[in-house]
Amino acid sequence: MSQTKTGKLRSDAIGFAEVLFQGIAAVAPAGAAVATLTGAAAFALGSLPLSAFIAFLLVLINALIISRVSLRVAGAGGYYEYSKAGNGVAAAAFTGMMYVFYQVMAIALVGLSMAVFVPAMLSSVFNLSIPGYLWFLILAADLSLSFALSYSGIRESTVYSTVMGAIEMITVLALAAALVFMSKNNTLAVFTPKYASGGLAGIALGTLFMYTAFAGYGNATPLGEEAKKAKSSISKALLLTVMILGAFFIFTSYAFTVSWGPSQMGTYASALVPGVSLVYSEISPVAAAVLAILFINSLFTSAVVLTNSTSRVLYGMGRDGLVSSKLSSVHSKRLTPHVAAFTTFVSAMLVAAFGTLVLGGFNAFLMTATAATLGTLLVHAVVNVSYPALHKKEGGKISPVDLLLVGAAIAVLGFVFYGTFLSVSEPVLVGLAAFLIFSVFSAYYAFTKRNSSRSVV
Repeated sequence: MSQTKTGKLRSDAIGFAEVLFQGIAAVAPAGAAVATLTGAAAFALGSLPLSAFIAFLLVLINALIISRVSLRVAGAGGYYEYSKAGNGVAAAAFTGMMYVFYQVMAIALVGLSMAVFVPAMLSSVFNLSIPGYLWFLILAADLSLSFALSYSGIRESTVYSTVMGAIEMITVLALAAALVFMSKNNTLAVFTPKYASGGLAGIALGTLFMYTAFAGYGNATPLGEEAKKAKSSISKALLLTVMILGAFFIFTSYAFTVSWGPSQMGTYASALVPGVSLVYSEISPVAAAVLAILFINSLFTSAVVLTNSTSRVLYGMGRDGLVSSKLSSVHSKRLTPHVAAFTTFVSAMLVAAFGTLVLGGFNAFLMTATAATLGTLLVHAVVNVSYPALHKKEGGKISPVDLLLVGAAIAVLGFVFYGTFLSVSEPVLVGLAAFLIFSVFSAYYAFTKRNSSRSVV
């Protein structure tokens, strides 16, 4: 492949819409709405919409901090650049390493979602059987195609993510609206603890799992060297992403809850892909087939976005001398960090394949979900701490409101971190072990690299 060393990415290549949809598409909204919200539904039950609303408010607190940092710093390193500007090289190295860790785990998670849940969905909903031994081919195809699209160019990959992200959200919202219109159970009581398991305790647990549905909204941050008016675009996109996702998850959770039946949500939580099953039975098999296709594409698009952002963080770290300079290589024609993208792809494939062989497909899914969630929370906490430090470096004065906002954001992240272990199992413990081992390694690595960066901080 043709390449240049430590080359430059394509400047002013994408506009605000493409920046915005990187955060939206990263969370796989169609996949979350029709399937993965079952984790929150297991506890919130018929009060799932209330948990969605509370989770939105908590995510918004954290997004406000990151949005403020984005107004001051823009670069291909995203959170790595934010931490570097606020807290220096060692903190940046730690942030970058942990970011790559949780993103690779997230990409592996998306691949496993495709390999494990899609065949099961086709079998349970559409009576189409796929041999179990094909899981590896499905996994490899998903991650390989996502790498290929990321490699093709930032404009090509982000336009695809924007178009497909918009189509899937509009379609899911339309189907959700139809379910609401057809439902005989419409009630605002789902926005109270009335139906939750254990009342407020069920709402709290539902909120913890609902919070993770928003994870990935910050994937626009590594586009700081390729977006037009990067600082303002990324800052605005972060907040608007959370607003859009909040409205989307609140409405779809309401639609699926009242259509399924608020008092029957225990069976919803135990279903494989309840959203697709519901559309199949209440609307039509054709509508369910369309939703299933969008579900699959949602997972693929998410992998593309995650590969884009991870490769750019590795590119930024390679350029600064914190990792191999080969990772800062840029393709001479496509102007993409293709070596970093390929490294990301291979790493995710190895994690997903090895995890499946050792733990089994579903347990590997849970393991990568745990590790990705814990890594996300830790990195967000570090980035939040960088805000007051960055503000002080620029000669500004931290107001009590700023300190309260940072404290609240970190407290929320700590609460979600704690909630991850309320249901402990073998794959959760393996995910925790991977997170702890890599955290210790990253801390040691950051310490050894504290004086080695070529960048000026």
